[in-house]
Amino acid sequence: MTPTWLTTLEALDSHLDVQAELMQNGWYDEVAAFAPPADLPALPRALMIRASELLGRAQALTEQAAAMRDDTVKRLAQHPRPPFARRPVSAYVDQRV
Repeated sequence: MTPTWLTTLEALDSHLDVQAELMQNGWYDEVAAFAPPADLPALPRALMIRASELLGRAQALTEQAAAMRDDTVKRLAQHPRPPFARRPVSAYVDQRV
């Protein structure tokens, strides 16, 4: 087993926990994608099951975020903003430039 992959999968597991907590607390601006190291070798067979489990968690979290976004869009559409008055546009043009 490659220590790099073990470390990366552990980091992804922790990252998913943090992202799920951020979403539950409504801190959507803080949610970020996981960036694995660029120099990872091929995934060893011994870690494929663990990687698949983490991929499933990541996909479930992505689906949850999309559902929350869609729900927010629906709720906002139910309460449209009142139209606002537009300010007149200035007709002054500075010709010294």
